[in-house]
Amino acid sequence: MPRHDTLKKAILIVAIVFAGLVVLPNSAFATGYFQQMPIRVQHGPTICAIEPQANPNFPTIGKQLLDETEYAVIDWKTKLNQGLGKHLVWNINLIKVLISEKNNFDYTKCDITINYYPEPQKDPNGFIATGITIPNFETGKTNIEIYYSDVQPNWVKKEWFQDNQEYYTFVDMPYYTGRIATNTQLDSTIRHEIGHSFGLGHYILPSDRLHNIINGLEDMPSIMIDTVTVLGVKHYDITALDISQIKSIYGDGGFDNQVEPKRQMTHQLSTDKKSYKPGENIILDMNTGAFTEKPFGEILVIDSNNTMIENFGISGLNSTILSSDKYQKNGEYVAELINPVTGDFDFTSFTIETPSVKPDTVNQKINTTLQIPTWMKNNAKWWSQGLISDDEFTSGLQFLVSQNIVKIPSSQSSGIHSGKIPDWVKTDAWLWSAGQMSDREFVSGLQYLADNGNSQSSR
Repeated sequence: MPRHDTLKKAILIVAIVFAGLVVLPNSAFATGYFQQMPIRVQHGPTICAIEPQANPNFPTIGKQLLDETEYAVIDWKTKLNQGLGKHLVWNINLIKVLISEKNNFDYTKCDITINYYPEPQKDPNGFIATGITIPNFETGKTNIEIYYSDVQPNWVKKEWFQDNQEYYTFVDMPYYTGRIATNTQLDSTIRHEIGHSFGLGHYILPSDRLHNIINGLEDMPSIMIDTVTVLGVKHYDITALDISQIKSIYGDGGFDNQVEPKRQMTHQLSTDKKSYKPGENIILDMNTGAFTEKPFGEILVIDSNNTMIENFGISGLNSTILSSDKYQKNGEYVAELINPVTGDFDFTSFTIETPSVKPDTVNQKINTTLQIPTWMKNNAKWWSQGLISDDEFTSGLQFLVSQNIVKIPSSQSSGIHSGKIPDWVKTDAWLWSAGQMSDREFVSGLQYLADNGNSQSSR
C-alpha cells in the first residue's frame, strides 16, 4: 500500500477531495471561498453523456440520467448567458450517446465525457461518492462519473485521548442504500461535477454553516459545496457566486473568447523511470520543499481510459511510492498533481509492459498462425456488455485452446475454464471487439491469465 496511512480518507465527497486543507485566515472561513481547480476548457465544450448499461432494478434510469444531464446543461448555459439578450457567448453543446451508438461513436469530439454507474467502479481509497471529476492534463479532456445509488448519512462517534483528557466528535461516514438516488442528489451532483469540469473548485465553508446547509436550515450559497449528503435541502441551485467565479476564470467573453488561463504547470513531478513491469513498485519523484506537514495537494493516477486507479493527499511528510498491486495491467498511466490552494498542477506518464517472451513462445505463434474467427469477437462484445454469461464466453475460449493459440499449463488447467474471470479480461474483450486492441494483445492477455492462474487474477 502507499505510505500515506495517516492521510487515507474514509470518504470522497462528491468530487475529487483535497484532504487536510491549508488553514486560511478566519475572514476566508467567515465568507467562504473557492478552491482552485486547474481544469480548463479551451473553447465552447462538447459534453458527451453516455447512456448507462440497462439496470433491471431501475429500468428507466438511463433515460432519467440523460434527461437530468440535459436539464443541468441548459441550467448552466442559461445562467451564464443571463442578461446578454440574443448575444449568447457561453456555448455548451450536449450529445447524448445511446447504448446502441457507444461502440461506433467518435469520442474525439468530446471535451467532457459523462458516464453513469450505480457505484464507483474502482475503489482506490475506500470512498463513498455521488460523482467524481477526473481531468487528464495530458490530453486536455475530462471524464465525469455520476453514481446513481442513493447515499445516506451515517454519523459515527470518534473518541481519543490527549493529555489524559477524553475528546470526541461525530464524523459522517455515509453509505449506499441500494436504492436509486433522490432527484436532489442526482440533479445537484450533475451540476456540481459539470462545474468542476469547467474549472470550479469546491466552495469551502466553516463547519457550522455546512452543518446548517446539510440539515436544510440554510440555502446553499454555491452548487460547489463539498457534501455528499443533504437531509433538508429540497432544491439545488447554480448560484450567482458560481457564475461570478466562472467569469473570473474565463472573462466575460465566454469559453470561446477567454482571457489568459491563470493556472500554471509546476514541473515538480516525475517517475524514477518511464517503464515498469506488472507488479513493480512505481516511485514518484516530487519536490516537496514547498509543502507543509499538512496535506494540501492531491495525487491521482489514471489509466488510458481515464479511469482513476489511485488518489491520495500529499504533504512534506508522506512518501509517494505507488502500490504495486494496482498496476498489473499493460498500458499507459498518467500521474497528476493538483494543488487546490494555488491552482497549480503537474503530470507525468509511465507505462506498464510485460517483458517480451522468447521467440518460440506464444508471441511467435500469434505473429504467424493466429486466425481468430469473427464469431469469437462477437462473443467478446456480447460478454463485455453482459449479454452472455461467463460460462458461455469461456466455452468460446476453448476454441483458442484447441488451436494452441493459448496454451494452458497442466498445473493451471482449470484457470481459464473456471468462469472466475478477472474484470480486466472483460475490459480487454470490449476493447478488442471495438477494434481498439489487436488480436495479439488480446490473446497475450489470455495467455497471461492462463500462465498465472487465479492467484494472479488482479493483473
